[in-house]
Amino acid sequence: MIIMNRNTSPVSPFRREHYEKSSQMTPVSQYPEVEIDRFKKNYGQITDLNPEELELANGSDEWIQKLMIVFGLDGGALTLAPDFFMYTDYAGQFGVDLRYVDADENYDFDIQKVIKEIKKVQPKMFIFSNPQNPTAVQFSEEDIQDLADAMKEIDGYLVIDEAYVEFGEEYKRPEGDHVIIIRTMSKIYGMAGLRIGILHATGLTYEKITKINHPYPLNNLVLNLASEFLEDQPARDDFIDYQLEAKKLLVESLKPIEDVIQVKPSSTNFVFTYGDKAVDLGRYLENQGYLARFYEEDNLKNVVRYSIIDLEEYPSFEEAVKNWRAMQ
Repeated sequence: MIIMNRNTSPVSPFRREHYEKSSQMTPVSQYPEVEIDRFKKNYGQITDLNPEELELANGSDEWIQKLMIVFGLDGGALTLAPDFFMYTDYAGQFGVDLRYVDADENYDFDIQKVIKEIKKVQPKMFIFSNPQNPTAVQFSEEDIQDLADAMKEIDGYLVIDEAYVEFGEEYKRPEGDHVIIIRTMSKIYGMAGLRIGILHATGLTYEKITKINHPYPLNNLVLNLASEFLEDQPARDDFIDYQLEAKKLLVESLKPIEDVIQVKPSSTNFVFTYGDKAVDLGRYLENQGYLARFYEEDNLKNVVRYSIIDLEEYPSFEEAVKNWRAMQ
């Protein structure tokens, strides 16, 4: 079975020399200090983020958990429906009052409706993914700035979960201590198994969040392995090109069904499909050996999501899609 339901990379980013060099140089008898600084410096150089404003955790979902503790418990939180399910899970862990703004029937969000709800609910934190999970759509720069302004007006915090940002378009982020960015190494960099979550914040906000972080959130070997990859620009560029090509082929493979199934434009490593025949296609492809993501939630029952696969697997996948379309 070819897995298409996890939004992870179908291949590893690492070459043999990355493993060998990182294992040889890792001081397992010592706590990670130099290794943390090295990773932050490398990541900051690649992303133009200030290393002194970055902090690490065991996966970006750990940052979601910590933000629910720091801000959610202090005044509730607001998010979109649908959005990343871990927002709901972590809010539930701590009894955070989490409210939702629903998408319309086409899974689009009216930002003015969201802002109206922000003013009504007055949450301490508004958290959302951009590009959005599960719809794969990227919000406009103007909409995000409007959200940031709305949260600033009520003395709240805007949390932008940018897990898939490298698959989308570059945009100017809102500025200010009330804006928090979450990133991950799990998607474009293919390191889901290493569990590297990155947070960017400034000023007193950075101090408030990092105050509850672990002193050594990640181990030496993980940090050195990731840094070896980030410092190897040819390998890094090749891998990112591979990911983007895999996304391009996924989008192209699903074009034959766009006249009978709704397909959202994708700014991520997955494609969101919905409509009366979406599940039928998904089950057909499952029988052909491709396992996509199905949903049990009432607002997603007619949705199927497909994530990228190995480049060599696309010809047979596209053929299966065309065969289903020919039967309609």
